[in-house]
Amino acid sequence: MSIIAPLKKVQDVFYFLIGFLLGFLLFFLLTQNYHQLIKENFKKKLVPRVTETSVPQITNITSTDLYEHELADQLFNEIKILCWVFTHPDNHKKKVPHVMKTWGRKCNKLLFISTKEDESNPNIIALPVENGRSHLWNKTKLTMKYVYENHLNDVDWFMRADDDNFMIMENLRYLLYQFHPQTALYIGCRFAIHFPKTEEGYMAGGGQIFSKKAIIKFNEISLKNTSYCVPEDSELDDVFVGRCLKDLAIFLDGRDELNQMRFFPIGTEEHMKHEAIDPTFWYSQYLWRNFSQGGLDCCSDTFIESHYASPQEMHMLDYLIYNVHPFGLQKNLTETLPRKLSIEEIIKRSDEKSFAANYQEHRRNHQIDEDEKYRKKK
Repeated sequence: MSIIAPLKKVQDVFYFLIGFLLGFLLFFLLTQNYHQLIKENFKKKLVPRVTETSVPQITNITSTDLYEHELADQLFNEIKILCWVFTHPDNHKKKVPHVMKTWGRKCNKLLFISTKEDESNPNIIALPVENGRSHLWNKTKLTMKYVYENHLNDVDWFMRADDDNFMIMENLRYLLYQFHPQTALYIGCRFAIHFPKTEEGYMAGGGQIFSKKAIIKFNEISLKNTSYCVPEDSELDDVFVGRCLKDLAIFLDGRDELNQMRFFPIGTEEHMKHEAIDPTFWYSQYLWRNFSQGGLDCCSDTFIESHYASPQEMHMLDYLIYNVHPFGLQKNLTETLPRKLSIEEIIKRSDEKSFAANYQEHRRNHQIDEDEKYRKKK
């Protein structure tokens, strides 16, 4: 019997084993690098830039497409916000550093508006205005002029806050993603009050949001109309901003689709109380529309602004929101960006029925600018 046949079988087995070992080694190396390769691939999936002439529909992007924090980073680069924070010299050391260490670092540009310079902090801008609440209107006008002249092309959105506000900037960008900065928009906690020429109300205190176009109109049109933009100084700066922008910008209450509030000018603690707020309380009388009160029904899951936060509360909120993760509870991995809204839809949302006795539909007053009309064609 020839020995060639057995030797050939041994040779075949040897080659099979060598091939198997090489294949296993290649499989092992690929699986070790698979996660890194997938991650690098997803990092290339950038959210398209929204320009003044294009409004892409990218509502299908979800947090499963992007690794942790990446969607927030994309919106940071897409929805650029200048935050101006009203402060005064006594709070340069007491409050300003705490804003900078917490929510302020999430702004694309952060300015503190004061009456005195501070060499230790270049973010503090001193304007020629007297200190005190009775001069808030002059402070507001000068600030809106300052950002118009110095930072108009740096960002697309502008936010007025106080040094005792706490803001969740990620939720603000989520809200603003629906809109276009070349539409004149004025957003916040909408109040109704019976002052002359305030039929469309105004946004209360800190947490007032202005689109770039609203800042342009305020400076180029409103300030020249003294019948609306009163020249006299006052502490009613938010009321007078509403008067100045009447007929020139679309006013939007920043509530969510469940009518739950995102902006809390008296702080979240008052809203979390289980008993109803006294209907004679000024806040109940000033709100543009009704609101839920008590427990978790009071507040949106995407709340944005809370007032009267101490420095300690700022750090506590920052810690709880961004660091605490309850073990065993999976994060929501099905988040989607909101749909872009047309001018007609924005005006309809602005015209929701109000408690205000002198309420008027915005549709009767608002004129769509030439550079906004392209939105109607989309």
